[in-house]
Amino acid sequence: MRTLTYAGIFCAMAVGLASLAVAGTESTVPALDKKLIEYGWDVPFPDFIRANIRTMERRPFDGLIFKLHGGGTVLQPKPFDEAKFEQDYRDLPRIRWRRFTDNFVIMWAASDQDWFNDEHWRAIEHNVRLVTKGARLAGCVGICFDPEPYGTNPWFYPEAAHHATKTFADYEAVARRRGAQFVHALRSELPKAHILTLFQLSLLASYMTPMDPAERAAKLSQQHYGLLPAFLNGMLDAAGEDVTITDGNESAYYYTDSRQHFEVYHRIVQRALTLIDPRLWERYDRQVLAGQALYIDQYFGLRQNTKTYGNFLDPEDQARWFEHNVYWSMYTTDKYVWCYSERMNWWTDQGVPPGCEEAIRSARAKLDAGQPLGFDLKPIIEGAQQRQQAQLEQRLKKRSAEIQHLPTGVAPPKIDGSLDDAAWQQVKPLEPFVLLASQESDQWAATEARVTWDDVHLYVGFRCTEPAVDKMNVVGVKHDDDLWQGDDVEVMISQPGKTAPFYHFMLNPRGVKWDSINSGEADDRTYNPNWQGAAQVGKDWWSAEMALPWAEMRMTAPKPGDQLRANLCRQRTPVRELSAWSPMVSGFLEHQFFGTWVFR
Repeated sequence: MRTLTYAGIFCAMAVGLASLAVAGTESTVPALDKKLIEYGWDVPFPDFIRANIRTMERRPFDGLIFKLHGGGTVLQPKPFDEAKFEQDYRDLPRIRWRRFTDNFVIMWAASDQDWFNDEHWRAIEHNVRLVTKGARLAGCVGICFDPEPYGTNPWFYPEAAHHATKTFADYEAVARRRGAQFVHALRSELPKAHILTLFQLSLLASYMTPMDPAERAAKLSQQHYGLLPAFLNGMLDAAGEDVTITDGNESAYYYTDSRQHFEVYHRIVQRALTLIDPRLWERYDRQVLAGQALYIDQYFGLRQNTKTYGNFLDPEDQARWFEHNVYWSMYTTDKYVWCYSERMNWWTDQGVPPGCEEAIRSARAKLDAGQPLGFDLKPIIEGAQQRQQAQLEQRLKKRSAEIQHLPTGVAPPKIDGSLDDAAWQQVKPLEPFVLLASQESDQWAATEARVTWDDVHLYVGFRCTEPAVDKMNVVGVKHDDDLWQGDDVEVMISQPGKTAPFYHFMLNPRGVKWDSINSGEADDRTYNPNWQGAAQVGKDWWSAEMALPWAEMRMTAPKPGDQLRANLCRQRTPVRELSAWSPMVSGFLEHQFFGTWVFR
């Protein structure tokens, strides 16, 4: 059974424990054996560690993740040159670990390998063995596996080599088989390896709700990490009784509430079983652990953009946010928390923020003493949110536009996804879309929209420049699928005199539709109006048309001079580019920033 931990005992009591920690009226149960592991852009090589280990071990960690000169991108289909590991193999046995008891060698997953190519996978097994040999020589507890594809994505079925001729089920089967080969190669060098993954199923929460298996498979087939669950199942097939795996939950980088740590623990331990073969449930329960992650740059404002709350906190509150997340990450993990940074270096003492190391030591001391955290993070984050919002709103300029009636004698546009109808030629385009204020970029794919109306419909046409049509992530095949997880265009229309509730319509490049009424706080998905939508995809663009009946929006056709609050939006993936006609801060549902349409 799963190791007894705070999270296992108190998951259902998370809110109560958090309030006790703030009030300080009760002490918590003493901390169990948890480990804090360092990783970041300062990731060292073995020769550096060997020369500096005594100084490095003064830092408040229990171990580190390091890389090898010989290589680490193990899923590449070409065999590593073993000679390039000679220096690593000389240095690794000579590292004299003392305080750092739990250390890992990094492996990266980016790859253009072919899942069905046995020759590729013989090379991959060779690569895995060479890197794992380094872990064995260093006396590591295991390897760290980063599934994020810094390059070609091996987990995304629509971009797979044979997706036109092999089904997603075919790919799931072979990915599972390769996951077993991956672990077999590990075990040949390190039979009792611990595999610390930076994330696993923790990333796939929306696929863990009750649904028909065929529907889940269809959704996963369009997800950028859709093959990752199959690979994990294969890893478990080959894990035997001695291999353990930690889901490192990279998403914890951004947490602002202890309840998020408890929720994800439940997700990893229980809800994730929906993505695991039932025959492996007992092994999953026994050998897959829940981990947590920290991101120093986020808390201390090192990222230098307007999306991070850390940029809107003073140094004292930055350190408090970090201490809060160290405390609750260590509290809820089964074993490992990994601490990530980019714009600093622990080992050369460059750019370490004031209060950073002290925050770690303070959080760990409180846990070791069975003490509550002792402060409430909520007002600190709320203050940052308010300052962020005020700054971003200063950059916004709400737009207005005159929406012309369909000219007399001109037929309504045919809703086929093409914008070559005479009706559209008579309509002046709205101002071009702009990025949301929280997205910082000087370039984005242009989007142009046209809007017209008659006594029956509101008509909206989109022309979306798309320089990478073949890389679009088009999610959803039927009405009300999760279109927002991929490329789409969206229309928000408020009723007269208000911004909320508003009607919300989406359309993706397949012409799949989604609709709801949003109260300003939540969607009512039971709203299923009768409207038309269609899309077309070209070489470097895609276009969309909608015909939205006034009656289905529970309003009469406007009279000349009437006004409505509205916005038009577009999402591009995988670059996660959000743009809108009327500028917004960080999301499409910010109805207070809707523009104004004046009907003529």
